[in-house]
Amino acid sequence: MNRWIFTLLLAGGIYTAMRSVDLPPTQTDVQGSAYVHDGDTFTVASTKIRLFGVDAPEMDQTCEMPDGSDWACGRWSRDQVRDMLKGQELRCVKRTYDKYGRMVARCYLGDQDLAEMLVRGGIVFSYAHYSRDYIGVEKAAIVAGRGLWVAKVVPPAEFRRSKREN
Repeated sequence: MNRWIFTLLLAGGIYTAMRSVDLPPTQTDVQGSAYVHDGDTFTVASTKIRLFGVDAPEMDQTCEMPDGSDWACGRWSRDQVRDMLKGQELRCVKRTYDKYGRMVARCYLGDQDLAEMLVRGGIVFSYAHYSRDYIGVEKAAIVAGRGLWVAKVVPPAEFRRSKREN
């Protein structure tokens, strides 16, 4: 009997202690206008969001145009997303949090999947490492030569890896 009472008291103490610990936010939806950091990261309602299933060129990344000239494709991607979202209400549904504390979410403009729209326009890449949802849409953008696909591009993950190694 004493062991049972001790177990109850211990469990109650642990529960009380855990309730006072700062836990990560549990919100699942955020809604509002977006401040765009880059092509796949923005802030909505004070929540930093990483768009699920896609990867955008890094802000300092350049792509090579057919004539051999450099194109600031990372900034272009960000600017395209800014123009698309300007004045629009965005709704993001949490999937998880990444190692940087950002909410990884699917986001919608009305009933349209934002990631799909961006991949279709060649503004960002499908990120097959995390999701295969946008691969077909990306193939259509490649064939049509839309957006990033007019240039010689290095996938952003490869660009980041190369920067780390140098």
